[in-house]
Amino acid sequence: MRRAQLQALDRQRGSAFARGYDTAWRRLRLVVLGEEPLCRFCRERGVVRAATEVDHIAPIASRPDLRLAQANLRSLCRSCHAALTASGMQRRGGSP
Repeated sequence: MRRAQLQALDRQRGSAFARGYDTAWRRLRLVVLGEEPLCRFCRERGVVRAATEVDHIAPIASRPDLRLAQANLRSLCRSCHAALTASGMQRRGGSP
């Protein structure tokens, strides 16, 4: 995609705050990363890699009631989170 197309998509999505990533989310994200500092998917494969992202197992779009439910969150590294998002598995709660 060209840069202009990506910028248009970003405008359609709205800000992170508008999508539910507010102060309460940022605080909870830090708690989750503190309690689960390693990427869950890498750890399942025997790889030790620091988690930098917190993923909603059931996406906010389909389950807004679980947005701040810690049981619906998992710590992932950037590459696992990107692969999950790109594969579309995020919508189904799976792993890449």
